Amino acid sequence: MTEESVRTVIVLAVLSAVDGSLIAPHSTGRSAASHSSARSAPPQLFFNNLFSSTPQPNPADEYAPDAGAPPVGLPTSYEDLHATAVDGVLAAVAAGVEVCEVDFPPIASVNARGDGSAKSEALVAAANAKFVAKLTDGLKRRAKATVTVIGCGGARAALGAGAVTLRDGAQLAATGDVALVVSPADIEQWEAAAALDCCVVIVNGLLNNGFAQHAYFYKPLTAFSAQTGGCVRRYPGPYQIYDATSGKVVDDLEVTLVRQGRRALPDTKQAQMVLQNRFGTASGA
Repeated sequence: MTEESVRTVIVLAVLSAVDGSLIAPHSTGRSAASHSSARSAPPQLFFNNLFSSTPQPNPADEYAPDAGAPPVGLPTSYEDLHATAVDGVLAAVAAGVEVCEVDFPPIASVNARGDGSAKSEALVAAANAKFVAKLTDGLKRRAKATVTVIGCGGARAALGAGAVTLRDGAQLAATGDVALVVSPADIEQWEAAAALDCCVVIVNGLLNNGFAQHAYFYKPLTAFSAQTGGCVRRYPGPYQIYDATSGKVVDDLEVTLVRQGRRALPDTKQAQMVLQNRFGTASGA
């Protein structure tokens, strides 16, 4: 069937629906009058809704970094990383950012992060809980904020008795200032987190990273089984590429955001190649 034929079939179906032949009354609680009103809707409205698409909101639309923000540098330890991430979140909250993300490898072992074993998942959950404890303390002590901690999936148990589920956290979040949502995975969890009635910080989410703008982002870049550098952002600064050898910003590499539907993530492909060539030359590889 050709594309034109498909469109013809769809239009005929829409017109039939408007005429009522494809709309069967069902128990929706609506009155007969409302049902009649739906049936009498003009065909053009159905047609427009069918073929029009409203652009989805995207973090790239809000990305307006402060070019004058001081360089962050590659983290020298997890203590350093956690402190920098807390600073980024506090800056985003103070600026009135409604939903933001913190995205970094919670444990150093790449293999353990991705092997899916119960042991590795427990290590990740414990590492996230350690960071969340520091972030909670920073928000309470430095921002005087009321914090709700929400754990998704297996993350909740590691967060301790004070953590609640996403469902139970909705009411609590509405009475507080900031909700920390740890490890949401499917899109429904991400959307539910973003809809909470307070400032929301998503901590090391899964599958849909880049759903909101980053208060802190760190992605190590590797080649030849060694780290060559990394991409780092701390709000309100830009994403920057750092050379692991010198520890300095690679000034001639501008990091742009790649849109992936509702999401946006920094494009590090060019940086990966540049750093790989630098590292290979320096090491004689």
